[in-house]
Amino acid sequence: MEQPLYLSQASVALERAAQFSFDCQQSDGHWVAEVSADVTFTSEYVMFKYAVGLDLKSDGDALCRWLLQDQKEDGSWGLAPELEGNVSTTTEAYLALKILGVSSTHKAMIRAKDFMVRNGGVAKVRFFTRFFLATFGLFPWVAIPQLPAELILMPPSSPLNIYTLSSWARSTLIPILLVHHHQPVYALPNGLSHDNDFLDELWVDPSNKNVPFAPPLSDLFWQQEWIKFGFTAIDKVIAQLGGLRQQPLRKVARKKCVEWLLEHQEGTGEWAGFFPPMHGSIWALLLEGFPLNHEVIRLGLVGLDGLAVEDGRGKRIAATVSPVWDTALMAGALCEAGYGPDTRILKAVNWIKRKQIFGPQGDWRVYSRNTQAGGWSFEYHNTWYPDVDDTAVVIMTLVAQDPGLITSESISSSVEWILGMQNHDGGWAAFDTNNDKLWLHKIPFSDMDSLCDPSSADITGRILECFGFLLAQRKGRLDIRLEKKVITASWRGISYLIKEQEASGAWWGRWGNNYIYGTSNVLRGMVYFARRDSKVREIAVRALRWFESIQNPDGGWGETLKSYDFPELAGKGVSTAAQTAWALEALLPYNSASKKCIEDGIKWLIDNQTITSENGASWPTDVYTGTGFPNVLYLGYPYYHHAFPIKALSQYIQSKERTELEHIIIPRSLDVLCRPDVVMMVSGSRGDISPFLRIGTELQRSYGCRVRIASHLSHRKAIEGQGFELYPIAGSPDEFAKIFTEKPDILRSFVRGDFSALLTLFKRMLEDCLRSAIGSSRVNPYEKAMSQRPFIADIVISNPPTLAHSHVAEALQIPSLLVSIQPTLPTSSFPHPLTMSKPKLPQACRWNYLSYWGLELAYVPANFET
Repeated sequence: MEQPLYLSQASVALERAAQFSFDCQQSDGHWVAEVSADVTFTSEYVMFKYAVGLDLKSDGDALCRWLLQDQKEDGSWGLAPELEGNVSTTTEAYLALKILGVSSTHKAMIRAKDFMVRNGGVAKVRFFTRFFLATFGLFPWVAIPQLPAELILMPPSSPLNIYTLSSWARSTLIPILLVHHHQPVYALPNGLSHDNDFLDELWVDPSNKNVPFAPPLSDLFWQQEWIKFGFTAIDKVIAQLGGLRQQPLRKVARKKCVEWLLEHQEGTGEWAGFFPPMHGSIWALLLEGFPLNHEVIRLGLVGLDGLAVEDGRGKRIAATVSPVWDTALMAGALCEAGYGPDTRILKAVNWIKRKQIFGPQGDWRVYSRNTQAGGWSFEYHNTWYPDVDDTAVVIMTLVAQDPGLITSESISSSVEWILGMQNHDGGWAAFDTNNDKLWLHKIPFSDMDSLCDPSSADITGRILECFGFLLAQRKGRLDIRLEKKVITASWRGISYLIKEQEASGAWWGRWGNNYIYGTSNVLRGMVYFARRDSKVREIAVRALRWFESIQNPDGGWGETLKSYDFPELAGKGVSTAAQTAWALEALLPYNSASKKCIEDGIKWLIDNQTITSENGASWPTDVYTGTGFPNVLYLGYPYYHHAFPIKALSQYIQSKERTELEHIIIPRSLDVLCRPDVVMMVSGSRGDISPFLRIGTELQRSYGCRVRIASHLSHRKAIEGQGFELYPIAGSPDEFAKIFTEKPDILRSFVRGDFSALLTLFKRMLEDCLRSAIGSSRVNPYEKAMSQRPFIADIVISNPPTLAHSHVAEALQIPSLLVSIQPTLPTSSFPHPLTMSKPKLPQACRWNYLSYWGLELAYVPANFET
């Protein structure tokens, strides 16, 4: 047989990638890679340490080295390697370097200054940069929007309170409320001043730094921006009242903020697992009088330093750490590659299991409609903010490694938790439920448009992928009550996705770049449901066509981060390993693996596997494909460029190998309606078998289905001679003929009570027919070849005499199709052919009609269980 294109090369690439994975695994079984981001976190770390008097001498050179090596040719620093410079990022990096002792006459600093002046200077920076500058007297505090600490006192039932904010905004803002109350001004190397000239060279007009952050009220009025107008007006009133810092409730509000921070600190010192709340919480507590040697501060500083990474390129601070996410992705990919039984994967899975969160913590409890805990978070220590995306991936990884876990308390509780996190629009968000008050983005200090956590297509797609994966399991099932809830929630999710689909057929990606990520997640999530609903198939086809239309000439897929600003750039960009894999994972479940666009994508992955380790190989990771906040923060997850290609290669290889097995099956088929495993149940004579041999041949030849025929052993030669699997069932044509000869009027013999022989035969046939739909064949010439892929029927086709199709289909929850060479729909013209009755009664027409139901009633299988 001709070797399928790229199969052997793909197998080698997969093996090398698996070895690279194990080279990167930690000793306790988990994986973790540095989460890359822009320089603002490192810059703010420098500012913070300098402001509160912590040592910068020991690591100053390493910090400088990192900041300088990340500078662009035009002198700027950007949000991602591929993006142009950003004034806020550049300002913060420049200030950090000056604090570390780099002279403003250094060539890197001169280039940065020129960039800033060309692009409007410090006056154009975002809110948070402006806020940090104010703490050094580089921006007047009067130019900072008001942040009244009394917000913490608003009850959850009020339209505006801390829980109407997204989890990341909430955990970042509460410490900022305290810092804003104190409005500190720290000394810089040139001294302490409330109008410091330390950064004057970055201003276009340093003589006027009181630049309003919000537009004038008159502009908002004429633009009819009524919500923003209202918030801005309130901001100005509060400013006139001295920021409310002296009013009686302020002391109560500050105390409440401190209590909230102390409650939300992890036992290991972290807050929410990422830099802004960790940095801000330590800062706020210091301003509230906590000494540096206080246990809370000491632990907080340990947690903050846990984000530090240092190597030959220098020292930097990561935005967050991603061990649970990385481990779930890597272990799941390796399970798909066939390494599930490997002890190293078992070690990883056991590590993940220990990270499940069952404690009483969790801001999600405020608005969630159930109290069932059981999710996983992203980081090592983050019990307050599990997220549904991580939880869904972990569930799939655990069940892929051990299908028996589907009935475990761990899985059922995590599924219940995800169900409780579904939003009223049918979709899912990352951390909260119904956190969709988008009018909050009109608040004056909100220039990131990230104060909310509404439903997103990419996360909803992931949840549907997880639910479909669980529903499709044949080695175990969810509790029937839980399964019904999953099905109901899934169709609500699909309704949300139908409304969110773009005109192009794609979906916007909130947490990954961008339309490729969103569309891939949705298509993978729809596979199970597309097989059951024509509407889902229609929208899937539109998305598949979009994927095919955006493939690059080199065979890969890529998308620029600029597509968040310019939707016309959706799906356009330099090919990357992660985005190529996302496209392939979306296409493979719906198409033949031999399709040209898929073969070209696989070739791109093979050709670009250029990064090597001691034993293996991987793909370049220098392109950011993760999204923190669109247009504000982008993230580089190295394992995106590794785990997803492993999954794509694995799915491709499995599909190709199935094609090679005596032409039994091709990958999932050309259409989601064409099921891979088809069982045909046929009882009767050679004449009854013949039509099914023709049907089976067409299913194999045109649709690539694996066909098994459950029939009498006497038909073995005819069935296997056509290349089909045979599963023997009870009875034989001779046995049937004898029964019909001895008792020609079957229906009347049933009424007389001597129907037992045929009833016993049918019961034996039913048991065999059920077994034929699941597992290995008792007589199967392909047994060795198929040993790694047990037969699990996706559809049952039967002729009427078996009387088993409906029972088997119902037990397995799969479609059934009845094929007959004789009429089987009830009619009054003649009786059911199997009854062999010839009524001569005056009511013959009625008797004929009832004979069709009579035979069904005559055969009620006893003690039948799945």
